[in-house]
Amino acid sequence: MNGDKAAENGEHALFSGRDTVTPQEALQLLFPNLSLLSELDRMSIRAGNRIKGMLAGKRRSSTLGGSQEFADYRPYSPGDDVRRIDWNVYGRTGKAFLRQYWDEQELQVSLYIDASRSMDFGEDSVNKLQYALRLAACLGYVALSGDDRISIRLFRDRIVKELQPLHGRASSPKLFQFLAEAMRQLESDNKAVAAAVDFSNLAVPFSTIAALPRRSGSAWILTDGMFESGVEETIVSLIAAGQRVVLLHVLSEDELNPGLSGELKLIDSELGTGKEVAVGHKLLKEYGETVAAFQSELRRICAERGAVYVFVNTSIPLEETIRHTLLSSQVLNS
Repeated sequence: MNGDKAAENGEHALFSGRDTVTPQEALQLLFPNLSLLSELDRMSIRAGNRIKGMLAGKRRSSTLGGSQEFADYRPYSPGDDVRRIDWNVYGRTGKAFLRQYWDEQELQVSLYIDASRSMDFGEDSVNKLQYALRLAACLGYVALSGDDRISIRLFRDRIVKELQPLHGRASSPKLFQFLAEAMRQLESDNKAVAAAVDFSNLAVPFSTIAALPRRSGSAWILTDGMFESGVEETIVSLIAAGQRVVLLHVLSEDELNPGLSGELKLIDSELGTGKEVAVGHKLLKEYGETVAAFQSELRRICAERGAVYVFVNTSIPLEETIRHTLLSSQVLNS
């Protein structure tokens, strides 16, 4: 009980917001290579057919509305706005037809970032959580530059930090400050946080209505997938909420190809428990096969449920992940 209380207090300290970051510091922390921003300007979030918004945007919706791009004619019906009658067509045919226009609307993009203890793994330059936060900064900037709306939730066994929806490129500094402050707090506090309560079910933080997007759009989950259950249930919940789901599976090179040997004690980063093992060639081979099967299982779940699975290796520079991995997976458009 005391351990759980300590963990709870640690989480409150971790996300207390005490470390403020200036916009310039946020840029430097999130974008070591600032030239990447100019490339992101030319990209957009791939929406699928789930576009439904209340504000005008740059995307063509599947519904008809009031933009200036002509879509089709339909016969006039009593009660229609006579100002939309095409009088030229009426003069030629003697029949009244209304002009219809495509409704251009913004896309709601929701980013869910796994902030569990297993994400705080890897060398400083390739820490999974840092990489995920930088990747979220890129995705968020792409969305805002395209007049889409972006919201972000960091989760453990519950939503622990949330950025309310932003819209427009001018909101980019707020996005960057939110992510940079989260990164700085994690760097300074994670080692002091006691082992969290058992978080083995991904569906737990998504089990409340408040955790799900209120409007249809695109939902991205950035996670290492280190859960015993809940992945499929989470994807189903998001799809039921009208989302095009993208699972970004983030692993480090150390997890894919661990350079370990000899008698070791391996510690579970989530629970703090340990196990002594003898690491040799046979065990490493079995481990590699298990990781491959783990990836295949996540890929299968996504395919069967209509979600998109994208594997991300943190040893790959962020620029290359954006240019090749995400573009080739067709979750971004160039």
